[in-house]
Amino acid sequence: MRYNTDTRKLTLTATLAAVYVVFRAIPIDQLIGINGTITAAGMIAPVIGILLEPAYGIVAVFTGTMVASLFPWNPIKFAGLDFLPGALNVTLVSLAVRGRRTEATLMFLITIALFIINPYTSIFVGSSLLSPPIPYLWMHLAALVVLVSPLTKNLATRIPSHHYASLIRPVAVLAFTGTMIEHLTGGILFATVVGKGALKFWPVIFLVYPFERIILVIGATLIGAALLSLLRPAVVEKSLETVKRVAKSPIENAS
Repeated sequence: MRYNTDTRKLTLTATLAAVYVVFRAIPIDQLIGINGTITAAGMIAPVIGILLEPAYGIVAVFTGTMVASLFPWNPIKFAGLDFLPGALNVTLVSLAVRGRRTEATLMFLITIALFIINPYTSIFVGSSLLSPPIPYLWMHLAALVVLVSPLTKNLATRIPSHHYASLIRPVAVLAFTGTMIEHLTGGILFATVVGKGALKFWPVIFLVYPFERIILVIGATLIGAALLSLLRPAVVEKSLETVKRVAKSPIENAS
């Protein structure tokens, strides 16, 4: 029985890694301040996070990222750490859907802290846009609020539904929180690799990133809900079968 379970997980991981390669090869927009593109990989991340436990999800993203980097238009840009943004996206989704919201929240908070303490990131950009100082992280903070809100409570009981319409909201919630930690991680890598030169790009990125994130969330919601509704019920249910054994977190009890 254990052998069958491990085989199923490895097979699913390999399959989703291949799917991630496809989405990772589709450019969405040009990166600002560094050569490369934003890809559609984030649109498949919620499905990977839902179907795989964190460790397997990270393996799928790492493998998919490395294979997709072989395409000439999609080279490694961040010293081999290009998989990290997608890995944190998938991990956050996987933790949230499995009722481990405390861990997901702590991971988000730590990532925000790492962004803030990086000497080559900007916290307020509004003053350079002839307006009151606006937090660069405003959309990320909104995602954090969503993560700790009742919107992410008991997601596993709604995901197994195979009605497309009923999957839209839970997938959208996961896509939003996941894509924002992915963007945050990408920002940390950008600041670290580019260094002091990154400082001049934050006002421009601030204006553009909400539109990019909205496109990714919409795509992830539509594609994710469609794929989950088409999968056999047993596939999703087996992926979430351990949820009942996870104790409720303090945040959940307080919600």
